[in-house]
Amino acid sequence: MWRDVRGRVVLVTGASRGIGKRLAGKLASLGARLALTARSTDDLAKVAGEVRAAGAEAEFFPADLTDPADRAKLVADVVARFGALDVLINGAGVCSFGEFATSSEAIARKVLEVNFFAPIELTRLCQPHLTASYERGPAGWRPAVVNVASICGRWGIPSMSEHCASKHAFVAMTEAFRGEFERFGVDVLLVLPGLVRSDDLNRHLLRNEGKIHLDFEGAQPSDEVADGVVRSLLRNRTEAAIGFVSWWVWFGKRMFPRGVRFFMQRKVWKFARREARAS
Repeated sequence: MWRDVRGRVVLVTGASRGIGKRLAGKLASLGARLALTARSTDDLAKVAGEVRAAGAEAEFFPADLTDPADRAKLVADVVARFGALDVLINGAGVCSFGEFATSSEAIARKVLEVNFFAPIELTRLCQPHLTASYERGPAGWRPAVVNVASICGRWGIPSMSEHCASKHAFVAMTEAFRGEFERFGVDVLLVLPGLVRSDDLNRHLLRNEGKIHLDFEGAQPSDEVADGVVRSLLRNRTEAAIGFVSWWVWFGKRMFPRGVRFFMQRKVWKFARREARAS
């Protein structure tokens, strides 16, 4: 199956920076009509302006997706503005990099709220409109939900416990959606990037004190992940691990789980020895 998004209304969350910002540009080049949302009004307006300057149709809708009222208003405003909703891309998220023992309930709840509860409740609101898109669409058209999770949703990473918990839950819900939404004619797709280079690391991380080495500067570029998301949407790929490291963990869990477990434990011990030498 090949999904043509020309003229289709695509709602992208987390669109003010990073993966979401790159997605806006790539989808615009394919002729999609874009509804962009994030918390930052100024950043969103800038992204929407760039998309319009390239000749595409775009509107921005500032919203805090952890707020039920904002979610409801967002969906209502998008449908009122465009008259339909054909694709939802859940791309917004936060991360906490640090050991569970030094974390807090507040951090755990914040990560779960942004990475799990917000996207699934937004999906709940969008589902009737996506179903309507299928019912009104031409033969062969299938609307879609694209959930941008993380390889952390397939394997727990040390010093990222809250992030992994939220992404595991998001992955499980995606799989459940896939079965349920089939009767609505809506495809549910899963994208699993690895560590992604952030436009602003301090805004992306709730804390940055992990006890393993992660090369944030050498992480996957947002463009690479955005390419993978668009490719999954167009080709209707049920699940895609994006980037070599993500694919290696994804494949290794299935074929060599003990090896992956040893590798993760070794990263913790190497960091501990490095800290001991430094002190």
